[in-house]
Amino acid sequence: MFLKNYTQAQQNNFAYYCKTNELSGIDGLTEGRIHHYRRLIYGVIDDSLRSAYPLTENLLTEEEWKFLVDKFIAEHNCQSPAIWQMPYEFYEFINAKDFEIKEKYPHLIDLIFFEWKEIEMYMMEDLNDSIINLSTNFNEKYYGIINKEFDLLEFDYPVHLKSPNEITTNDLGKYFVLIFRSNDKVWFYDISPMLVWLIQSLTNNQKSIKTIIEEAFELNPEIEKEIVAQNILSFIKTMHSNGFILGFGVIDE
Repeated sequence: MFLKNYTQAQQNNFAYYCKTNELSGIDGLTEGRIHHYRRLIYGVIDDSLRSAYPLTENLLTEEEWKFLVDKFIAEHNCQSPAIWQMPYEFYEFINAKDFEIKEKYPHLIDLIFFEWKEIEMYMMEDLNDSIINLSTNFNEKYYGIINKEFDLLEFDYPVHLKSPNEITTNDLGKYFVLIFRSNDKVWFYDISPMLVWLIQSLTNNQKSIKTIIEEAFELNPEIEKEIVAQNILSFIKTMHSNGFILGFGVIDE
């Protein structure tokens, strides 16, 4: 059943006040009470964003943080009913706006997205199925079976390596990050373009590790084959020990 126009207008005016702190057109108010609604709603949103983005909050001054939160609450209409997903909308909102604060902190968007990905990875659904005949023994003739709960990220600034307060425009570049969930924890690893290629190869093909090493050398002939093999084998063994590579499968011949 639709609300009467008057009732709907009153509710819209009340919501507008809670978002903007601008009071207009609300009948029947008890003096000195309505501000508590704004305070409570603002507090829930602000606390949730501070919990989601501790590094970002620490980077900004209190005035800069409040500016972004005020703008977000006043101008953005949240779509998700789940409060844990609201920080992503905060990221989308800031990314779409032409705020001067983004010029002062050119790594701000990278930093917010980096912090959001940790939340998203921790909260994502379980994707790893039970794998039959999974071997924990390393063998170059086997192929690696990777953890499906992962993502590859690319940043312009090393938000995963340096304190946000120490990052400058001199750090501008290309940075690749592996993020994955293992044992109820989220892990980040700085990786090279070659390791990005390696992870994609492990993801998309059931190729033996030996074959992948051969292909890597063909793509990087300027690097000694022993060094290519050593780097790949070292990475695979490390990723196996920390839960990104779940085990190894035998190639059917």
